[in-house]
Amino acid sequence: MKLSKSELELESVYNRINKGEIDLQPDFQRGEIWDNRRRQRLVDTIIRNWYVPAVHVVKDRDGNEEVLDGQQRLAAIRDFFEDRFGIDGRIEPHNDEILGLHGAKFSHLPEARRRSIQRFTLQIITLTDFEPQEPNELFFRLNQSYNLTPPEKRNALHGEARDAVKELVARLKEVGLLSPESVGFSNGRLAYDDIVARTCVALETDDLGVHINNNVVEDFYRNKEFTERTLERVESAGRALQVQVQRCPERVRFNKGTLFTWLVFLDWASGVYGGVPLELLSRFEADRRRSKNGADPGMSEDRRLLELVSLYEDRAAYRVTDVSSVRTRDLALHLYSNYIFDTPSVRNSDAVLRRITEPSLEPVSSVISDFLAEETWGSELHELAEQT
Repeated sequence: MKLSKSELELESVYNRINKGEIDLQPDFQRGEIWDNRRRQRLVDTIIRNWYVPAVHVVKDRDGNEEVLDGQQRLAAIRDFFEDRFGIDGRIEPHNDEILGLHGAKFSHLPEARRRSIQRFTLQIITLTDFEPQEPNELFFRLNQSYNLTPPEKRNALHGEARDAVKELVARLKEVGLLSPESVGFSNGRLAYDDIVARTCVALETDDLGVHINNNVVEDFYRNKEFTERTLERVESAGRALQVQVQRCPERVRFNKGTLFTWLVFLDWASGVYGGVPLELLSRFEADRRRSKNGADPGMSEDRRLLELVSLYEDRAAYRVTDVSSVRTRDLALHLYSNYIFDTPSVRNSDAVLRRITEPSLEPVSSVISDFLAEETWGSELHELAEQT
């Protein structure tokens, strides 16, 4: 990989962005997330004629240029030149001249000040003659000290796993599952990519007893790839979940942990059950709301069932990615389905369901904890599903 350095005046940089000669949104980049405060600090830095870090640009053999590092800075410069925000003259250290410009947009500045900003030079480092993975690896290293989320950092890694996840997210968006309307949150900071990647890892390893932390997912992105069968299973589970969501009379609000749990559960349970009841999510969400609202459960069995739903809710909000929480949520969905819809039991789960539904002073959480300590719940579930 070759690197060459040059300096461009901001006016030239803006003109090249405006003409589309520099792409601010290649596929490894996150969205534009800087708020006005950060953008105004950058402009303040430029006005003071201080240092702005170099921008890294990738130039391919056809002469196309994509921003590797510096997207947020260039977008802020573009937006300032287009009067999308004004100057904050109150940024410390205090400067009387800049204070006099407070609130002013670029086109309203005195000509001399506009000219000074336009002529501010920005160092451009251009990458050429590179191997396919080298620019992405450089982006990953440049941003390790920045406040990027783990999925944003992983998105910069070149490899089959990253591309497969991005394609899978796109397909699940097309069917309507991955949208704020269906799951209750957006893809800000690549949340959907993170959930889909973790689900792929879970199904690939076929063991919920493995802690799928950021390092585990990153290892897949760097060194491994997901099998076609795993990708098909995640997509199938996603389509099945969208059907469940559509049958809910009220909007469902997942978080990252519960969306992961439903995708994994629908994958293995579809095989074991011969098809998951279409009203499972709707019934479960209704009881989840009852549990949260403190409704009178009535019969003792119903009370114990709501304790199970409440345990799922607790583990959805506390340490959502640790092994204990993941296994507890998965088991809770299975037991609920077993009780409400009489779906088949798995690995002695009928015994724990009897303990839960019998009148007892023993907390449901203790029953579940004892069972999980004895059973390897979550391991080889898909293999079990295929044998059923």
